[in-house]
Amino acid sequence: MIGLLIISHCDLGKELLNAAELIMGRLEAAGAISITQTSESKTMLKKISEKIKKLDSGQGVLVMTDMFGGTPSNLSLSFLKENQVEVLTGVNLPMVIAVAQDRKHLKLSELGEKAQQAGRRSIALAGKLLDSQ
Repeated sequence: MIGLLIISHCDLGKELLNAAELIMGRLEAAGAISITQTSESKTMLKKISEKIKKLDSGQGVLVMTDMFGGTPSNLSLSFLKENQVEVLTGVNLPMVIAVAQDRKHLKLSELGEKAQQAGRRSIALAGKLLDSQ
């Protein structure tokens, strides 16, 4: 199973995992790391490294972050390694659910692409969507 790690500002990642578990039940090999104003980069890099090792059962880890260019994303990119660690930014709940559903039978790169597609499909401007029907 591919490990799932959400790294975000404050407790966003933790709460996304909580919401996914409310919908799907307990998620194994999943974790979250929160970045705050008082987080030091060196300490956070060590924490991320340890968490990736813990979540990796040999099939890799998908790291999801809240936004490209932010500290969670920037720290995560240093762990990017083909077939071992992939980083996907812009995490939202439909992405987390897509990963949770398919991480037992997809390769890391395929799982990242599926999560990216789920995120894109889930974005809708409700007023415009409802007007077109």
